Amino acid sequence: MRIIEVTKFGGPEVLEVREAPEPVAGPGQVVIGVSAVDVMSIDAQLRSGWGREWFDHEPPYVPGTGVAGRVLSAGDGVDAGWVGRRVAALVSGGGYAEQVAADLATVVAVPDGLPSWRAAALIQVGPAALSLVEAAELEHGTRVLVTGAGGALGLALVRLAAAAGARVTAAAHGTAKRRAALEAGAAEMIDYTALAPGTRDGFDVVFDGAGASVGGEAFRMVEPGGRFFAFGAPSGTTAAVTPAEAERRGVRLIGMEQVQFAPAEFKRLAERTMEEAAAGRMATVVGLAVPLERAHEAHAALAARELVGKAVLLVTAQAVRYRAYGGPEVLELEEIPMPQPGPGQVRVAVRAAGVNPIDWKIRRGFMGAPIVGPQGTGLELAGTIDALGPGVEEWRLGQPVYGRVASGAAATHAIADAGNLRAKPDDLSYEEAAALPVALETAHRALGLLDLRSGHTLLIHAVAGGVGLAAAQLALARGAEVVGTASERHHDALRGLGIHPVAYGDGLEERLPGPIDRVLDASGRGELELSVKLTGDPDKVITIADRAGAARLGVRFSSGGGSLALPADEGIRVPVAETFPLERTADAHRRSEDGHFLGKIVINAEASLPH
Repeated sequence: MRIIEVTKFGGPEVLEVREAPEPVAGPGQVVIGVSAVDVMSIDAQLRSGWGREWFDHEPPYVPGTGVAGRVLSAGDGVDAGWVGRRVAALVSGGGYAEQVAADLATVVAVPDGLPSWRAAALIQVGPAALSLVEAAELEHGTRVLVTGAGGALGLALVRLAAAAGARVTAAAHGTAKRRAALEAGAAEMIDYTALAPGTRDGFDVVFDGAGASVGGEAFRMVEPGGRFFAFGAPSGTTAAVTPAEAERRGVRLIGMEQVQFAPAEFKRLAERTMEEAAAGRMATVVGLAVPLERAHEAHAALAARELVGKAVLLVTAQAVRYRAYGGPEVLELEEIPMPQPGPGQVRVAVRAAGVNPIDWKIRRGFMGAPIVGPQGTGLELAGTIDALGPGVEEWRLGQPVYGRVASGAAATHAIADAGNLRAKPDDLSYEEAAALPVALETAHRALGLLDLRSGHTLLIHAVAGGVGLAAAQLALARGAEVVGTASERHHDALRGLGIHPVAYGDGLEERLPGPIDRVLDASGRGELELSVKLTGDPDKVITIADRAGAARLGVRFSSGGGSLALPADEGIRVPVAETFPLERTADAHRRSEDGHFLGKIVINAEASLPH
């Protein structure tokens, strides 16, 4: 298995990928197949060589103390029912790995619906936040200051304190961190320069996540009888406050002991954390999520002190897959090993994926190929470049893209050939970009085969669909007139695009505004015979939806190509008719099969994938 090892004390570059034997569960332990790993500030501090007088660690070693994933095996004394369960755990080290052994005493179940990356982000932050808020005994109107409010623990504290009715002031450096604190429920946000006694009212409770000199300034703002929680040490030291000074001022001083737990207490707080998170009452921001092999980037982000919230390492991906042909019910969202790009390929962190009729036709077995192993679904996506395969030079990590994949776009991560992607225009959302690739490529190819020219009149069957709309816009840009069949409820919208809409059904020929030069059939509802009659020549008709009719009438059937053939700046736009979250991909397929919508059905993977 792969691990990330600190090869020597130093900067983030000392973190390197290594191979190691898979762990074996000892008595009272389980082995967890890791899905996500919590990255703590102390991981980066220890890696640099700090704290050697207090912590027993010497390179080479594997950092990481908080993980989430699925139990693979159980040791002696552990109920076999744990095997297969999704869990989060606190471990003594070794978390930056594909597998880790954990004592059952610090393992908690992860509720259904709570993504593993969220569980990993909260497995250490959540218990600490709950413990601090419980000890603070907050009441409605309690004046609370949170320093380090833009960090993972700070944001969780802001949320919990505000929910308890406290009036929360959030102190943090940087606009993004202060904005996140406001979104978490802070009543006001301030910079650390505003922490000066006499410049504002004092506080009843201070949660000091900043430490050092900032913590010292915050301490002086606690009113007599108040409570000061000193637990933050991102710079290596907590606030320089002595018990004697606290006693003199009548302030209760609570130190690191409030966030250090015996196993039983940790388990109580961790179980409550998962329950609260599943119910939406506990959360923090995940400001950075990178694959395991890029752990050095997470450490560098922590060192820069600009990261909002938490950093996590991703070891697995989520993908919608099926193992037998059938209806939408065969689709399941599964956790899979993180896909790795080969030569000329990239991995895309998927933000959105388009749904096309070909997706559910393949799923139903209409394409004829037997199923061999689990199958992904989806041919088009939009997201950001997450990993580069050998030989790829035209893309950079983090770059927003959209394009085609061979399969498996309905996932959090997917592999694409580098040449099948285009840079996402800034004026397109990820959902809008995901609606384009198949429609663009198909429409461009079909009109090329039809040799459509300025002055022609093009009839498009099913013009309100993704391909129909893309083809109509291309045709109009080339100087052609466009007539399209569509449900009457879409006619006004189509007229707004410059398309002459006509209703489906009997009498279509009489409803046409004039002679037809070319026909694109994107419907497959038996319109080919009339189309050949209207044009007088089967070579002037293309279908992408009726293979049998094409063979019978001598019409060309165009089945598609593998690359995105259009530049991104053509200005073609396909409306997003409806979006579904990744876990409801089956419902997205059902809606696509129902038809009668304007534009494209899109799957949104945002909730399943951290930013």
